[in-house]
Amino acid sequence: MPTMRKMRWCSLLTCACIVLLVSGLALLAPGSRAFASSEWHISGYVYVLNNDLTGSNSITVFARDEHGALHLLGVTPIGGLGSVAAFADGTQGSLILTHDEGTRLFAVDAGSNQVSVVNVHNGHLSLVGVYTSGGTGPISLTYRDGLLYVLNAANASDQAASVAGFHVDNRGRLHPIPGATQPLSTAHPNPAQVQIDPSGHFLLVTEKLTNLIDVYRIHEDGSLSGAASFKSVGLYPFGMAFNPARPHEVIVDDGFGTGQGKTGAVTAYNLTHGTITLINGPVPDYQIAPCWMVITNNGRYAYTSDADSHTISGYLIHNDGTISLLSANGVTGSTPADTFPLEEGLSRDSRYLYALDSRLLLPTPGPATLSGFRIHSDGSLTSVVDPAQIVLPVTAIGLASE
Repeated sequence: MPTMRKMRWCSLLTCACIVLLVSGLALLAPGSRAFASSEWHISGYVYVLNNDLTGSNSITVFARDEHGALHLLGVTPIGGLGSVAAFADGTQGSLILTHDEGTRLFAVDAGSNQVSVVNVHNGHLSLVGVYTSGGTGPISLTYRDGLLYVLNAANASDQAASVAGFHVDNRGRLHPIPGATQPLSTAHPNPAQVQIDPSGHFLLVTEKLTNLIDVYRIHEDGSLSGAASFKSVGLYPFGMAFNPARPHEVIVDDGFGTGQGKTGAVTAYNLTHGTITLINGPVPDYQIAPCWMVITNNGRYAYTSDADSHTISGYLIHNDGTISLLSANGVTGSTPADTFPLEEGLSRDSRYLYALDSRLLLPTPGPATLSGFRIHSDGSLTSVVDPAQIVLPVTAIGLASE
C-alpha cells in the first residue's frame, strides 16, 4: 500500500468519471447464474462491501461450498454512499460480521458519513437501518458485546479524525454513547484500523502517518478515556489482529517495514493493562506493502496481503508468541498479477482464506475480483477460487466471511 504511490487515492479523484462508469459493470460473473443449492452443500458465506459512489451502497453475497469455491447469491442495497477519497491509502475493517445477536453485518458508508446495519439469515440480507457515524469519513469498525466503535478518518475533510462509540440494541439499532467520541493523536494521522481487544477493556487504533498505535480504555458504560499513544516499532502500522490463542497478543502489519529498502514487515506485540510492549519484529516478508492481517482460530498462522506484490505472506506464530516467515521468500500465495490484494477474510473454521483483489489503482481502473485459498495444516496455501469467474465493482473495499 505505501509504495503504491501512496495508494494514489488522491490522484484517483481525477478518475472519478471512469470509476463511476466502471462501477456500473454487471455483477454477474460467468457461470454465476441462479443455481440449486441442493446440488452442493453451503458451508458458509463471503460478503463484499461494494462502496458504491452513486445510488445506494451495497453488499455482494457469495455462498461457500465444502471445497471453498464461491457461488454468487446476489447484491443487496444497504443505503448510504461509498467514497474513494475517505479511505486515503487503505483501511481494514470497513465491513465486519458479528454473531452474538444473530448474524449481523456492519458496513461503513464513507461518502455519507454513516454506518449501515444489516441482519443476515442464511446468506440473505435485510437492512436494519443507516445511522450517523459520529464523525467524518468512517473507514473501520469493531464490535464486541453490544458495543460498536467507528473510526472516522476524515481523510478528505477539514474535520478532525476521531473514534465514536455506540450501544447496539437487540434489534441492531445504534445509540451514541456519551463520552465515547475521542480524537486521535492529531487531526489527520491517516489511520488504518480500529479494534477492541479480546478482554473488551481496550480499544486500539493504528495511525500510519504518525507511526503510532493508540490505546483507549473502555469504561463500563462504553465511554472512552483519552488515548495513550505508543510508538510503532515498524514503520507505517496498518492492519492488525489479536491472536485467539494468546488474547494479549496483537500482530500488526508494517507497510514500510523498517524503512530499509522497499519491503514491508510484521511485528508482534503484547497488550497488557493498556500498555503495548514488543514480542518480536519487525519480521520482513520481502514483499511490498503488507497491509491487511488475519490470524487463524488456533493461533498458529497469520497472513498478510501484500498489496504491491500481489502476494499473501504467511507467518508461523510460535508458542511464545514470536513470529517467523513460513517461506523464505515471503510468498505463501499469489493473486492475479494485475491486482492489489486488499482486505482478507477467514472461513469460520479457518480452513479457507479469501482476499479482495482490487484493480482500482490501474491506469484504467478495472473490476475487483476475489482470490480464495485452502489453508493446510502446515500453513501453506493452495488456490480454490478462480478470480476470473468473479466480477465486482471497481470501488469494492471491504470483505467479511464465515
